[in-house]
Amino acid sequence: MKILKRLGMLGLFCTISSGAAANQFDLALSKDTAAAEIIMDSSTVGSGGAAFSIGALFNDVDDVLGSLGLVVKGMPAGEQPYSFTLGGKLYFAHLDKPDEEVPALALGGGISYIIPANMPISIGGDLFYAPGITTFNDGDDLLDLKFRFEVDVLPSATAFIGYRNVVLGLDQRPDYDVDENVHVGIRIEF
Repeated sequence: MKILKRLGMLGLFCTISSGAAANQFDLALSKDTAAAEIIMDSSTVGSGGAAFSIGALFNDVDDVLGSLGLVVKGMPAGEQPYSFTLGGKLYFAHLDKPDEEVPALALGGGISYIIPANMPISIGGDLFYAPGITTFNDGDDLLDLKFRFEVDVLPSATAFIGYRNVVLGLDQRPDYDVDENVHVGIRIEF
């Protein structure tokens, strides 16, 4: 039954995301989690300059974390090897064992440092945080933190190794780790 629930959620994720032209597909796997994200340039639905994302994370104890995001990405003036993102994400967590539902609106951003080489390499991270005022139902707050080391192995494919920590503060319960793992993955651009 757990497998059917996971396959159903993955099918729903693919159905929702197939209506828009995707620019990137990101898949990350760890020993306890699987995470997928589709990132679309805002020019697919209007003017450019921002990126929409839809993501889902599943763990081995049947928790599901979905997200919808909107971020802008840019580089500082001059020829700097940095890029920045800034924006927000709407999260919805369904936790199986504490049987909690937690929607949250988070703000955050990221930074990436590109190391110029024959095979481009980058190091970066993202941080999104939802305080108690924008975390609802059974939640007190949400923190989503990612670090990655990426290598462009093909013009349209990137391999990465990273670390992700997603922590939910819950009402009258200890903090709950949805994900706290090292992961490997790929990003495909199309």
